[in-house]
Order: sequence, then C-alpha cells, then structure tokens
Amino acid sequence: MKSFIWVVTLLLMVPAWGSAEEADDPIRGEAYFFIAPIVSNARPFTNPAYYGVVFHPGEPLPANLTLYGRGGVNAGFGGDVLIRNGLGVGFEAGYAGQDWSFGANGLGVGSINATYHFFGNKTGRRVDPFATGGYSLYFGDRTAFQNGFNLGGGVNVWWVKHVALRLEVLDQDNIKYFHSQFTRFAAFRVGMTFR
Repeated sequence: MKSFIWVVTLLLMVPAWGSAEEADDPIRGEAYFFIAPIVSNARPFTNPAYYGVVFHPGEPLPANLTLYGRGGVNAGFGGDVLIRNGLGVGFEAGYAGQDWSFGANGLGVGSINATYHFFGNKTGRRVDPFATGGYSLYFGDRTAFQNGFNLGGGVNVWWVKHVALRLEVLDQDNIKYFHSQFTRFAAFRVGMTFR
C-alpha cells in the first residue's frame, strides 16, 4: 500500500515539474527587498560611556574605552528591468549603519546598476544566478552627497513562479569618512524577489 501511495504521489508531481521546466515566458522585471549583516573597515571610536570623563596621567585606561565597530546592518529595496538575454538595469535604495540600531549615524545608499542573469530572462529556471555592479550615491546625516561604486552577485531560488529567496553579496566602496565610520563595506544579503 505504501508503494502505491508513493507511485501515485510521484505521478501527480511529474506534470508540475514539467510545466515549471517548459515555462519560457520572458521576464520583464523583478522587485526585491533585503536585510543584511555587514562587515566594514570602520575606524575605532570612543565608547560613549566615557564622553566627558577625564583620565589622569599614569591612570590605566579602561579596556573598552575604544570600540571597533566592524559589523552593522544594510537594509533596502530595489528592482531590475530585464532588457535582453539576461542583461538588465537595476535600481536600489537602502540604509547602511555601523551597528544594528538603525541610528542617525547611518548612511543612505542609492544605486543604479547593470545586472546580468546568467541563464537569461526565462521563467523556467528554479535557480537564477546573477551579477551586478554600478554607480552608488552615498548620503549621510550631514546632508553631503558622494559618488561611489558597488560590485556583487548572488542567486534567486524560485519557490514558486513569482516568489524567490534572494541571497546576495555586495561590496560598496569609495565612501568618505565624512559620511560614516567606514569607507567600504560588504553586505551579506538575504531577501525576497518578486516578478
């Protein structure tokens, strides 16, 4: 009886697999959102608990007087417009902070990128690896703007026809210290893609 149930289950699933493989409708665009831990080259900074505290000459300094905040968060949303043979244009807006508090000392990031989907822009693939890179505009709490660039790649794993798990690594570079505690960060993104 158990064998019969397994055979029937497999026979019912085969048409579903076939229809997913045969779907060759071209994709016009995708939208996504993400959140990510980051690793940065942040400079050391003074622990806020010691602001205004005077240390006398010869007095040992506390071990946590200087903090090294190398981690943080990156969150945002974006989209890709696919043009031809997997080549597209991407737009993105987000926030990067040197800690997980989403505080005022974070950095706004806007990007315009070229994107390339290695398997083209067909809907029949479950796994969709891609590469991306382009121009970034950084803006901080001091209302200054600065140009930079980004480069990265990742994969969309399509659960169903219109929803995918998005895994991506993106390197943002050429940020001046005027805007933030770091000049470069790599984000390890997890998100969702929709088409």
